[in-house]
Amino acid sequence: MDKSVIQFKVRMFGGFSLNYEGQEIVLGRNTTAKFIQLLQLVWLQDGTPMSKDRIVRALYEMDDLSNPNNSFNNLVYQMRRQMVRAELPDKDYIIRKGKLFTEDDTVLLDLDVRRFRGLMNRGRAEDDPDKKAELFSEALDLYSGELLPEASSETWVIMHSVALQRSFDEAVHFLGDYYKEKKDYSAMKKLYARAVMIYPDNEWQAYQIETLILEGSFKEAYKLYDETVHLYADEMGIAPSEKLHECYQLLASQMPAAAGKIGEIQSELTEQEDSGAYYCAYPSFIDAYHILSRNMERTGKSIYMMLCTLVDYEGKPIQNQEKLRVRSDALYNSICQCLRRSDVFTKYNTSQYLILLVGTSLEGCNVVFRRINNHLKESAGSRVEIRYNTVSLADLPEQTEQ
Repeated sequence: MDKSVIQFKVRMFGGFSLNYEGQEIVLGRNTTAKFIQLLQLVWLQDGTPMSKDRIVRALYEMDDLSNPNNSFNNLVYQMRRQMVRAELPDKDYIIRKGKLFTEDDTVLLDLDVRRFRGLMNRGRAEDDPDKKAELFSEALDLYSGELLPEASSETWVIMHSVALQRSFDEAVHFLGDYYKEKKDYSAMKKLYARAVMIYPDNEWQAYQIETLILEGSFKEAYKLYDETVHLYADEMGIAPSEKLHECYQLLASQMPAAAGKIGEIQSELTEQEDSGAYYCAYPSFIDAYHILSRNMERTGKSIYMMLCTLVDYEGKPIQNQEKLRVRSDALYNSICQCLRRSDVFTKYNTSQYLILLVGTSLEGCNVVFRRINNHLKESAGSRVEIRYNTVSLADLPEQTEQ
């Protein structure tokens, strides 16, 4: 084997790439091939040796291998052969030290994950906040996406990915507070925008909204808040988080009434679409609930809240997410078409909608449900099933199930 020292530049954040002497090396069409995963697994250990059994268990997991020792030897042989086919130097790449295996010490690695870990450790040990911010910022520049997304379902990738994401979160939180103290809202926006791009379901949007509020961009903050609530409900099928509720309360308490003519203000408040029931985001639905509850005491009008839930033909939750999404959209349209303009509804999650019915009775709720159900089956098919619960705002916490 070639004993001269060579160097690779390796990227594992946001995808896998291998660069040698300024050229990107393609190790085959399948980037999740076991011989590539063998290299990735060993390289991620930062020089800490692994036993053969541990390597085999990580790469093959539940596969029933009749001869694990033979499988490992074949995999190492295949890896070295593929490296030579890619016109790379004829080296071991993985070497044996006693009973353990580790990376070849004649192959120097410029690995983004390794550099990220090193910068994070240096930042943690730094007492000067300015130097700590500089190191953490440099670390985040390397973090271009989640670890090895093509192999993200592999257990060994998940274990490393979770630890790396914790470090990512640590750096973002520190830098966010650091920029906040300096009132550098531009840097905060760039920081959180990048966090949202990499991990869109980790509540970083709430920190974006908070930043916009701090700099006084209230309309932009509310627009982003509304988009985020719809993203949570429509794409992820979850209710808004507590952090988003806090942002909503902060926004409501600080958003000033812009000085202007009454006509301009009225124009901003006028609905763009005024047909059908009024749809709003869940936190706005809560406000509507409180307002109508107070008005009910004064006017004496009865108000019922209805929960509509999409289920399968056995009355169980729908497991097929694409089917659920299509039926959820159909239910939205049916509710919008079948209710009065004075009624309010919201999407609680992908399978459930909440409705406030003003000036009706329990029998009236039954009529409304039948109207929604009939419309839904006409538009989405007879196999669509929904269940509903109703409760009078005057009788809470008692509930009637149909």
